Amino acid sequence: GAWAGRPVWLFASTRDGEEPLLLDAWARGRDGFGCAPILMLVPRHPQRFDEVARLIEQRGLACLRRSRGQWPAAAPPADAVLLGDTLGEMPLYYGAADVALIGGSLRDFGAQNLIEACAVGTPVVLGPSVFNFAQAAADAVACGAALQVADADQALAAMARLVADPGRLAAMRAAALAFAGAHRGATARTVRTLIEMLNNR
Repeated sequence: GAWAGRPVWLFASTRDGEEPLLLDAWARGRDGFGCAPILMLVPRHPQRFDEVARLIEQRGLACLRRSRGQWPAAAPPADAVLLGDTLGEMPLYYGAADVALIGGSLRDFGAQNLIEACAVGTPVVLGPSVFNFAQAAADAVACGAALQVADADQALAAMARLVADPGRLAAMRAAALAFAGAHRGATARTVRTLIEMLNNR
């Protein structure tokens, strides 16, 4: 791709208070990660796009906004964050990422849906809070599609380790696709069961 040679770390569907945790963990750890990833940040709620852009700029990083056509064709500078401030493009963001941290899991929000990332084969990192998707999160970790960590520092360290290990990344990618496939089947089975129940009333 256009950004060949640099891994893409996606912070997906982040919630209020999570972006500072991630940006500060990045500032603390960046010199030790052994790679210069492209950071892509996509807040969950559109009304927070401007606020998150300010948080990025307050930390001395350039904020390149997708909505303004600022995403570069060539690799962005090392001190830039790509802000995904558009609606309906989550599959594009997941598809561009080598690994995705699922927002809502670093603070006590219960996480956002991780199956969307797995559907395009993107390995997932989860924080400690996953109560909204507890079973899916446990299953994804068990089958090797996801990793769960305690905090933002551990999340970024895990992302760095993953992109440094192509074999493990490929295995997680395959596991993510298999996991998403199994869940697509589950939805179809549920619908069939409901239809049968309704027909038998």
